[in-house]
Amino acid sequence: MLREKEQKLERVLAEYGRVAVAFSGGADSSLLLRKALTVLGSENVLALTARSCLLKQSEIDYASTWLARHGYGEQARHEFVELQPLSWEEFVRNPPDRCYVCKLRVYGMFLEAGARQGITRLIDGTNVDDLRSDRPGLRAIRELDIGTPLAAAGLAKDEVRRMSREIGLDTWDHPSASCLATRIPHGLEITETRIVLIEKLESHLESLGFPGCRVRLDSRYCEKIFIQVREKDIPRLATPPARPALVDFFNDSGVKKIYLDLLGR
Repeated sequence: MLREKEQKLERVLAEYGRVAVAFSGGADSSLLLRKALTVLGSENVLALTARSCLLKQSEIDYASTWLARHGYGEQARHEFVELQPLSWEEFVRNPPDRCYVCKLRVYGMFLEAGARQGITRLIDGTNVDDLRSDRPGLRAIRELDIGTPLAAAGLAKDEVRRMSREIGLDTWDHPSASCLATRIPHGLEITETRIVLIEKLESHLESLGFPGCRVRLDSRYCEKIFIQVREKDIPRLATPPARPALVDFFNDSGVKKIYLDLLGR
C-alpha cells in the first residue's frame, strides 16, 4: 500500500514539470522536496523557505543545511524569502483566521519568487491528515491553487514518516513545528516582545531535552504560560532536576505561573 502511494506521488510530481517547493525543513516538505528532486531533477526544482521572526533560528538553520546533509551539491537550488510579518497590520491583530492571512501573504511571495525564475507552479507538504483538521491556511492554498502532492497521493503523516525513513531522510522523526505566533491566543496582539519570550522559553526547554515542546501564552495574564511536551516526557519534566531548573529560568524571565498540559502533544 505504501509503495503504491509512493508511485502515485511520483506520477503526480512528474505531471508538474517544474516546481517551486514550499520548504520548511520538516518531515512533510522534506519528503516532498526529495521526491521532486528525484522525479524532476535539480534543474526543475526550487526550494523556498520563509525567514522571519516567527521561526526559531534552530529551524531556519535546520532547513538551510538540508541539501548538504542529504548529499545534494550546488546544482540543487534553495532560496530564503525574507518576511516582515510584524508590519502586516491584519496579521498583528491576530484574528481567528490569522493562519489564512499569513499563508496568503507568504505563498503569494513564494509564487513571485518562483515566477522570477520561470516557475509558475508552487507545491507544499499538506498531507491527508491536514485536510481532515480545521486549518484556516488551507483556504489560502485553495485560493492560490497550490499543489498538494502528498495529499493527492493519499499520504497521512505516519506514512510520510515511514516513507522518509525508508529512503534515508534524517527528518523522518523530526518533531512537527509551527510558527511562534501559534502560541499566542487569537485576539491577543502579536508583538516582538511576545515572540522573543516564546522562543527563549521553548529554546530553554529544548536544551533540557524536550524536543517538540510548546509554550503558549494566556489570553489575559502576561505572567502565565502553558507548557506542552510529548506525553512520554511529562514525568521527567514534572520531577527534579528538570522541574526546579525550569521554574527558576521561567521566573527569571518574568513568568510567575507555569501550567503543564497533562495530555501532552
